[in-house]
Amino acid sequence: MKKLVLILGVLSLVACTDQKVVNYNTARLDNIEAYLANNKAVKPSENVDKLVEEGKVEYSEEYLSLEKEADKWRREKAQESQQQ
Repeated sequence: MKKLVLILGVLSLVACTDQKVVNYNTARLDNIEAYLANNKAVKPSENVDKLVEEGKVEYSEEYLSLEKEADKWRREKAQESQQQ
């Protein structure tokens, strides 16, 4: 009897957790869809190649996550402030 109650308790806990994850992901996707709907007017630049050749724009084929870019920016700002 105790095993049955324990199993039912664990299953209900898992079901609640799963529902929370589903709700979180649904809200997250809704935010992303709203953002994309509001930013449809962004067009790719027609002269990116020219700007890259002139050295005005840095271009990389390698994907760098936003977290890594933010960490790099923080380190650069910290170095700049130390140099001043």
